[in-house]
Amino acid sequence: MVDSILQRIRSHILHTPDAPALISDGGVMRFGELGSRCEGMRRHLLGIEPGPLVIVGHKEHDCVAMMLACAISGRPFVFVDRSNPVQRIETIARIAGASHAFVEGDYLELASLHQIDVSTIDAAALPADGGSSNIGSETLFYIVFTSGSTGQPKGVAISRDNFKHFDSWYGPMLRRLAGNGAHVNHASLAFDMGMLDLWPALANGSAVIMLDHRNNVLARNNVRLLAENGAMTPGSWFSTPSLLQIMCTDRGFNGATFPELRCFFVGGEVVQKSLIRDLWRRFPHAKLCHAYGPTEVTCVTHAQILDGGHLDTGDLLPLGPALEPSSMRILREDGSEASAGEPGEVQLLGPQVGKGYLPSDHPRNHAFGTFAAVPTYMTGDLGYVDLDGSLTLLGRVDRQVKWNGNRIELNEIERIANDLPYIRQATCVPLLSDGRVTNIVLFAQMHPDRQTTRDRLVADMRLALPAVMVPRDVRIVDKFILNINGKVDIGRMLDCALAT
Repeated sequence: MVDSILQRIRSHILHTPDAPALISDGGVMRFGELGSRCEGMRRHLLGIEPGPLVIVGHKEHDCVAMMLACAISGRPFVFVDRSNPVQRIETIARIAGASHAFVEGDYLELASLHQIDVSTIDAAALPADGGSSNIGSETLFYIVFTSGSTGQPKGVAISRDNFKHFDSWYGPMLRRLAGNGAHVNHASLAFDMGMLDLWPALANGSAVIMLDHRNNVLARNNVRLLAENGAMTPGSWFSTPSLLQIMCTDRGFNGATFPELRCFFVGGEVVQKSLIRDLWRRFPHAKLCHAYGPTEVTCVTHAQILDGGHLDTGDLLPLGPALEPSSMRILREDGSEASAGEPGEVQLLGPQVGKGYLPSDHPRNHAFGTFAAVPTYMTGDLGYVDLDGSLTLLGRVDRQVKWNGNRIELNEIERIANDLPYIRQATCVPLLSDGRVTNIVLFAQMHPDRQTTRDRLVADMRLALPAVMVPRDVRIVDKFILNINGKVDIGRMLDCALAT
């Protein structure tokens, strides 16, 4: 269970209290202080009725201490970034079944929640004789909320047992590849990537450097914190490719500046080979892992360590086999299993599969099931498995649109654009009116030393795509707008497109 992770964190609190645990723009919190803040919060929880709890904040150290207190107490938690409007925070709390919100920062008008200011909770000494908490393995560890197709957010429920099985392979892999440096967290703590950044690293005794979301497009500010925090240099990194592409615009982001940064996990979006080449030029001794796994299957199920041979072919980057204890199948539309090399929907199986969506009657819960008594999740991702069992993703099953009477696969347009030598990053977005596609917009960012014109881009795409698939609306942008999770913010990109 998660208890083993918590016991390892507790050991670092007791035996290396002066070692850095959390590093941010707000300073350094050491393991000893993390333990005393956590213990004070744990005692505070004793007076609150059972049930999930909401934690509202950003990258404050006390928010991590509060999550740790919840985990030790067997209380499921929902972290909500304070950038969310109050109405959405209350909706999330209602769906999760939470009546209390622990808030870091300014008071919020949360009419339906009992609000507690985290900073007012006194620290307390961590007892030296803490034993097993005997919390059931099926108890929820955390709930991550994502956007829902119904217009309401939906919660992904992850149990303590789910996370234990994830950490059983990821924690040792991170320790083996990362060395002695700190782990870099860029994602929101409301995102599953934030969860995988925190708990395995802290359990390994590594500090976690938490980057502020406000610097997602300000590579220089992130480089400054990583280089000048006065406590630890980075050793490992897990982020989206979009964030890494922005980081690579800063000349100081390299192995000479960060000699201990030798492990990158990259996932959450399509990873371009040009980014991998750039990272290897900057960090020639680094291990680069191409990662994949939906929130619903506890963070990550695939992590292929790349080598030069993966860049020598015209194929998309592979993800390798599913890592035990997870497994996968590729299914045809009729539910039968596809042959090697045949595309279909990716189904993931095993003990990392979460407990479903909240509310429990959410229509998407049909994606969760069982096969041969093993939990399964239909990902909605399109891919194929080669003869060696390695997964290659082709995009989303549901990214096919009908435009001007033609069925068009948006992923194919993106692949063609991203293969052009002067394109750093491209993404394709449909515009809809009353459920009908009225336009397709291609956003493209150029390599700084390989500028070209819109007409050249369109002409080159016509060499590889039928005319009906070439977007007429091509926007060359200086940069991509990212959300707090480091992914491309499609909504804001579209707002910019519609405003011009």
